[in-house]
Amino acid sequence: MIEPYGGRLVDRQVGESERARRDAEAKDLPRVTPFIDQLYDVEKLGIGAYSPLDGFMGSAALEEVRTTGRLPNGLPWSIPIHFPLPAGAERLGLKPGDAVGLDDGTGRLIALLHIEEQFRFDRAALAKGAYGTDDPKHPNVADILAGSDTAWAGRVDLLHRLTPPWPREEPTPAETRAEFARRGWRRVAAYQCRNPPHTAHEYIQRLTLEREDIDALFIHPVVGRLKKGDYKPEVILAAYDALVSHYYPPSHVMMSPLTITMRYGGPKAALFLAIVRRNYGCAAYIVGRDQAGVGKYYDPFACHRIFDEFNIGVQPLRYDESFFCRHCGWMASARTCSHPASEHGATSQTRIREALASGTPLPADILRPEVAAILGRPGGEVTN
Repeated sequence: MIEPYGGRLVDRQVGESERARRDAEAKDLPRVTPFIDQLYDVEKLGIGAYSPLDGFMGSAALEEVRTTGRLPNGLPWSIPIHFPLPAGAERLGLKPGDAVGLDDGTGRLIALLHIEEQFRFDRAALAKGAYGTDDPKHPNVADILAGSDTAWAGRVDLLHRLTPPWPREEPTPAETRAEFARRGWRRVAAYQCRNPPHTAHEYIQRLTLEREDIDALFIHPVVGRLKKGDYKPEVILAAYDALVSHYYPPSHVMMSPLTITMRYGGPKAALFLAIVRRNYGCAAYIVGRDQAGVGKYYDPFACHRIFDEFNIGVQPLRYDESFFCRHCGWMASARTCSHPASEHGATSQTRIREALASGTPLPADILRPEVAAILGRPGGEVTN
């Protein structure tokens, strides 16, 4: 199986035998409640999903990522993992060498952050470097601009996993790797998604499963904080559960949630998401058209080209746009279909959303009936 990014899977989880003692010690520490993005990142740093990172970036690393797309050691890394100070944190007067407890907002201590540096940064410049724009209409840019311009850097100790709002397990990278090994999978392809599946998604998943150099497919939907208008996480998970259980063999397909805030960064986000999947044990990564894009900010195929610019040791499986051909009676692409555009049905979330909004039947040509039944439930479509 492919080794973790940087050669070692980070593990900053505090073991059960030590957790009670650390919880007791932390009662005397100052606490802050981070923004949900940073809470998700704390957990992923702790379980090794962001290996080789073991904590939040300092000023030097943040500047390298912003300007070169690499960590100070030269490894490609495209998205900043930083910790803007939460409201009221500056009043605590903490300094390098201090530790601070990170609360999930309910009074439950999640982790400790060991402060190694406190620094100022240019929010607009960071947004421009990471997302290619400083337009506040971009969802991630808006978050950066709305946050503090002062950050803490330092390692984290993860005391407790976050409690997701749905009753299902989210395996760590170490656990996922162990499960791949148990099933005899060595070369696994990751599939990134943040929407329920339609037939264009299924088409490229099946093409991937047919490859002789791929043992299995790991469907790994992002179900943390999404932008306004995206599907609710529980809808995404239920829809993929339906697809996987009704149409895919468990001997070659596994599905698991990934609770992080979605980065809508086009090519840079695609690279970052592929790095994360390498840590979960995936040697290949499916890259569709306009992956991780939003609006008109990115060239739809820039997410393909970035893997030629930065080698992260993961094989990109690049797929062009596909469509439903009424004449062929199934999914096709420009490589496999000779029929005119008048025979092509668009496979897009726009068609599905328009049908949901208008109360008209969902498009049967691009949705499995089991998935359509889930999307058709009242009140479950989008986030607010």
